[in-house]
Amino acid sequence: MKRIRIPISLQILFFLVVVAFIPVAAMMVLNTYEKQLLSLTENSNVQQARVLSASLSAFENEQINQEDAVKILKEMNSMFDSRIRILDENGKLLADSSTLDSNPQEKKSASRSGTENQKAASDTFIYRLFSIPVRLIRKFRPPVASYDSADYYSDAQVFEGPEIKQALNGEYGSATRISSGGQRSVTLYSAIPVFLQGEVKGVILVSRSTYRILQDLYELRIDLAKIFIWSLLVVAVIAIILVLRIIEPVKKLSRQALSYNDKHNKNMPVDFTGQKRNDEIGDLSRSLSDLVKKLNEKIQYTQAFSADVSHEFKNPLAAIRSSAELISLPQTSPEEKDEFIKSIIEEVSRLQNLLSGVRRISRIDGDVKIESESLLVNQFAQNIIERNKAIYADTEFSFTTEIDDKQALSMPADWFDRMFQNLLENAASFADNVHIEIQAEKNRNKISAIIISVHDSGPGIQAEEREKIFNRFYSNRNQDQKGTHSGLGLSIVKAIVEAMDGNIKIDQSDILSGALFSVSLPVTPQKPSSKK
Repeated sequence: MKRIRIPISLQILFFLVVVAFIPVAAMMVLNTYEKQLLSLTENSNVQQARVLSASLSAFENEQINQEDAVKILKEMNSMFDSRIRILDENGKLLADSSTLDSNPQEKKSASRSGTENQKAASDTFIYRLFSIPVRLIRKFRPPVASYDSADYYSDAQVFEGPEIKQALNGEYGSATRISSGGQRSVTLYSAIPVFLQGEVKGVILVSRSTYRILQDLYELRIDLAKIFIWSLLVVAVIAIILVLRIIEPVKKLSRQALSYNDKHNKNMPVDFTGQKRNDEIGDLSRSLSDLVKKLNEKIQYTQAFSADVSHEFKNPLAAIRSSAELISLPQTSPEEKDEFIKSIIEEVSRLQNLLSGVRRISRIDGDVKIESESLLVNQFAQNIIERNKAIYADTEFSFTTEIDDKQALSMPADWFDRMFQNLLENAASFADNVHIEIQAEKNRNKISAIIISVHDSGPGIQAEEREKIFNRFYSNRNQDQKGTHSGLGLSIVKAIVEAMDGNIKIDQSDILSGALFSVSLPVTPQKPSSKK
């Protein structure tokens, strides 16, 4: 089953969205709900006032009398849930729905029940817990005017509020006031003018406290608080999951990486935490594993290379020391001294060849930044072949190519020279006939690689030796030929080819029946250069 890749960035984003959305959503819902309730309350006040205004206008009197006002309120009182007062053209109170209560005991009981419900809500632990910051904020708010009772016009006979004056001028008037009493709340006042025979003869004042709205909000806050607490628990669970999936694996990777600072840990393990994961931690773990694997290979290569170099240097140094000691002996004849001196010179020459080869292969293996050039393959190959014709006069060199003279290859010029030179030197040291062939490997009608094949007429290379032939300091030459060869020529060739992401293979030549070395080098298009 294929695993779905979920990046850590998406996991963290999901966590933050969940954390941020819960309180924001709760506040948005609460604020929206409160605004909607207040808007509905004001609209209800206006509609009730307009109904009463239309009823009074139907009497077609010149003035609003108290008898008609009381009669209408009694007939319509059961239809309304707000406090309604009817005023004359001077703002004097004519009738008040609160004094016409047909069943005061029932309203008192309902009021007491609402108070008890609100008190029960406000006494809960969750409400007290979440009301602490609200009470603290209120302490820093500026003081507001307080009133003797819950109503602004309490015990007033003449109403002179701004909304009343606005209604007496024939316009709709409204006001929002903070009321005091047992429970602080907001009271909404709506004033509608009453027109009789085209003139304003009174005002319908409808007022309603937000006490019931606050009661609903208390219950809503408790429900939101419960949701918030449960959401916090969910967030805590998500946080624990993220810790287990992200932080702990990262800590383990960090501890594993730090453990490699131990200098005594020569062979470092490559099994990092989370290699099977399909996210950034898995990518990091696999990258660290590959890095450590390459580092282990490099360490092993360096150790083996040092051991090989030390071993190869021992024999020439021992021969030089032995010859020098024998020369110093008094019984050594002049002829023997000449032989010993000749031996020392040969061993020094061998050491120089070894040092030169070691330096070349070390530079190839250690080069991080490769300064490549665009080389014209045919021209460079022909120049090197002509040079070897002069060095190996007894060897016949032939050359064929299937690519045009403008075909370029991107690689350092000295690397190409050393690779090609070593291949020709190796072939010429075993055979008297060497054939060089250059071909192109194509992919979708485009040249993707250049193949350089070197055939020779020598004895060839046995199958069991083909795996060893590229080893450092390995040689299958006769004992009298080894002194002039370091055994690093083909190792250098392989190092150059691998550094250029190419490959080299050995086979038997079908042209000259000897050995066949085939080198394949990838082509990267660049501007050609004729630099030699």
